[in-house]
Amino acid sequence: MEKGRRGKDLRIGDPEREGAMRLLGEHFAVGRLDVGEYDERCRQVAAARFSSEIEALFEDLPDPRPIRVPQTPEPRPVGMKVALAVGVAVLAVLLLVVARQAALIVLIPLIAVLWFTWRR
Repeated sequence: MEKGRRGKDLRIGDPEREGAMRLLGEHFAVGRLDVGEYDERCRQVAAARFSSEIEALFEDLPDPRPIRVPQTPEPRPVGMKVALAVGVAVLAVLLLVVARQAALIVLIPLIAVLWFTWRR
């Protein structure tokens, strides 16, 4: 599978292509592009599959430019947090059952560790 022109380049859809053509039309209307350049760039926009292909068509033009769609960050694994929470809960119950007086001394730091780990 292709990765695009710049590694994790995002694929684009019709709304992005239409927006780029509209912006090219604005540049054409103020005289920055002649008819041939406008026609060629519109064909390239219509054939573009990745956002970098559209960005390359605007490198020599001032604003307005297409807005790059931000890449979504990879989701953080939730399973590790759940396992940690279950482990701390089980340990807290065992401490309360086995060593009642010492449990309070150990339980407070465990709750603090769980709290700060969960918030990240």
